[in-house]
Amino acid sequence: MISIGTGGLFTWYSYIAPLMTDVAGFSSNAVTYILMLAGLGMMFGNYVGGRLADKFSPAKASAALLLTMVATLTIVHFVSANQPLALIMTFITGAVAFSLAAPIQMLMIQSAKGSEMLAASASQASFNIGNALGAFFGGLPLVYGFDYTSPAYVGAAMALVGALFAFWLIKSNQGATEKAKVPATSFH
Repeated sequence: MISIGTGGLFTWYSYIAPLMTDVAGFSSNAVTYILMLAGLGMMFGNYVGGRLADKFSPAKASAALLLTMVATLTIVHFVSANQPLALIMTFITGAVAFSLAAPIQMLMIQSAKGSEMLAASASQASFNIGNALGAFFGGLPLVYGFDYTSPAYVGAAMALVGALFAFWLIKSNQGATEKAKVPATSFH
């Protein structure tokens, strides 16, 4: 879930400079400020994600945020040629993507009773794998001649697969909880 789902972020972020210069029409000098805007969104998203992880089940928060990432990346594809909307979506996409960090970390730690440190390190490794996968898969449409908005579609697809994994996890945990509630029968 982490590697594929968060890979969606990196399909967008890996190609944000040419997206903003070639599609949105910003100068290359503006890219630094655009990345700062994305960073502010990520900082805000990290705060929001922590609040969501406290308020809701981490698996449900992760699934909802991954679906939100699908929506934001799809919107990025359509509005990137409009400078004001491109900037707004840069902040929002950064916020949504990094709001996933806390719920995913909580989910990993809750799932690994007695091995929390190992789970936290596996989570970080999975984020790094997502970084590599996102940059690779996001670059494929560019190799085949599509424009710089196309990695956003690839990212949306990756985030959707991550959400499906999250829903599977929720469903499998519900099944385990229901089995635990069934009283054992005793034979006399």
